[in-house]
Amino acid sequence: MTSRVLAIAIDGPNVNRFHQWLEAGHLPAIRSIMSNGAQCLHFHTKRFRNERCWDLFLRGADLGTSGSTFVPTSYEYYNNPNNREHRYIPFYALNGRHRTCVFDLPATLSKEVNGIQVLGWGSELNVSRAESLPASVIDEIQARHGRDPKLTQSMKVLDYETQEVEYSYVIPNLYDYDDLQLFKQRLLTSIERRTAIALDLISRDDWDLYLLNFPEIHSANHQLWHIGEPHPIGQPGSQSHALLEVFQAVDQAIGQIKSVWPKDETVAVFTLDNTADNCMDVPTMAILPEILYRWNYPGRALLSPGPAGAPLPPLRRNYSRLWKHEVWALVTDSGKAHLDSPAALEASGSPFSWHPAIWYRKCWPNMKAFALPSMSDGYVRVNIREREAQGTVDPSDYAQTLASIESVLQTLTNPRTGDPAIKSITRTRQSPSDHPDIAPDLIVSWNDVSPADCLECAELGRVGPLPYFRTGGHLSHGSSIEGLFAAQGPGIVPGTIAQPGNLLDVPVTILDLMGLPPQPEMTGRSLFV
Repeated sequence: MTSRVLAIAIDGPNVNRFHQWLEAGHLPAIRSIMSNGAQCLHFHTKRFRNERCWDLFLRGADLGTSGSTFVPTSYEYYNNPNNREHRYIPFYALNGRHRTCVFDLPATLSKEVNGIQVLGWGSELNVSRAESLPASVIDEIQARHGRDPKLTQSMKVLDYETQEVEYSYVIPNLYDYDDLQLFKQRLLTSIERRTAIALDLISRDDWDLYLLNFPEIHSANHQLWHIGEPHPIGQPGSQSHALLEVFQAVDQAIGQIKSVWPKDETVAVFTLDNTADNCMDVPTMAILPEILYRWNYPGRALLSPGPAGAPLPPLRRNYSRLWKHEVWALVTDSGKAHLDSPAALEASGSPFSWHPAIWYRKCWPNMKAFALPSMSDGYVRVNIREREAQGTVDPSDYAQTLASIESVLQTLTNPRTGDPAIKSITRTRQSPSDHPDIAPDLIVSWNDVSPADCLECAELGRVGPLPYFRTGGHLSHGSSIEGLFAAQGPGIVPGTIAQPGNLLDVPVTILDLMGLPPQPEMTGRSLFV
C-alpha cells in the first residue's frame, strides 16, 4: 500500500523518563499515535561519538566511522560535521521520484532530493550553519519566523576543512538559576517557531515524505537536567521539572503538526539517542588532559593541583562565569605559559575554545600520550614515532605504553565518594598502524554512579574540585541505546506491538510505510513486517 508519510524525530530523550511520562499521560499526542497504531522498540550500540546514530539513520547502513579525525602531521583534531557528509546520499533522496521535505535533520544538503531541505535552523550540535535547498528558502523562513533563539548568545567559529563561518550557541551557567530559566524559555520559543516553520513547509506541497526533527529535548537534557532530576547541584524541594516542560511543549507541537496532515495518510514518531545524568564531562574534558600531562611530566601540574587525600572543600554552588572561564581561573601560572587560553582560541574561531583538552594542544608533540577533546568518553592518543609527525614513543613500546596509562588511570578515585573513577578502558587497535581513521588509542569510560567534580590518585595527586559543565550527558561507548518507533495510518493495525528491532530498521520502515523498497545499500528490515 502506498501512503504519504509524516515522520517526526525526537532527538536525545531520556528513555526512562520518556516511558514514565507516556504512561502518566503527560504526552498525549505521542501516546495517541502509539495507541492508534503500531509501536516498536529499536536498539543500536553506541560507538564513539553520539552523533553517529544519525549517520546510521540517514544512510540506513553502518559506515563504521568514528565521527572525529586526528591529523598526525599537524596534531589537529576536529569532529566530522554532519552537515558536510558527502560519503553517502541520504535514504530520503528516493532517486528524485518523490516529493520530499526535510526540516532540521543533522544532515548534509543533497541535490538528489526532489523538494525542500531546511537544515541547521535550530541545531543541538556544538556548531551549526543554517542553509537550505533551494538556497533562498532559509532566508525567507528566518525573515518570516525568526532565527533559533539559542543563537541570541553565540560565537562565530570556523569549520576546519572549509573555513566557512558557523555558529556555536553559548551554554548557560549551570549555577545561575535565572540564566537557566532564560535558556529554558529560549527552548520553548524555539519549539513554537519550529512548529510554525513546520506548518509553513507542510502547506507548500503535497509531500510524499516529510521528515522533521525536534532537538530541543536533547539540549534541555544537557543544560537543565538538575532542575528536576537528582544531581549534586540540584535544587532540593524544587517543584519544577524543566525537562518535562520542554517535552510537553514538543508533544503539543507534534499534535499541532499531526492535525494538518491528511487523516488518511501515515504519521510516525521516533526517538534517536539517549541522554542521562552526566558523569563524563568534567573527567573527560578537564581532568583526563591534566592527569596525562602530570603522567608525562612527574612533579608538574597545570590545572587545579592538590595532594591526594587532603580535606575536600564543600561543593561550590556560586560559580558566576561561563564554565571555560571558571576552569581557566584554576590554571596555574605555569599553565598560563604553556596552554592556549579559551579567549585566544575563541578569537581564532576554534569550535573547541570551551574544551580544556584542546588548551594542551601545544604540549602534545612533546608528550608520550595526551587527551583528545571528546565530548563523552575520554579519548587518549599515544604519540607514536613514524605515525605522528613528532612522535616520542617507539612503535615497539606501544602496548607497554598503553598498559602504563591504563594502570595509572585505574588508580583514580572520586574523593567525595571513594568510588573508582573508571568503569572500563577500551583499546581501539592492536598495532599503532591499525584503523588510521580512528582518532583515539584508548577510550576511557567513567564510573556512572555519581558525577565527579574532582579525581585523585596517590601517584599524580588531585585535580579539582572543578565546576560542572553540563548536568545531562550520554551513555558510554559500547552501551545499548534504546529508541521508540510508532506509526499510525493505512494498513497499520491499532494496538500492534512489534518485535524489537535495530536503528538501521527505522529508515527501511519509513520507506515501507510509503510503499517503497529499501535502497540496495540499506541493511535493515521493516519493523512492522
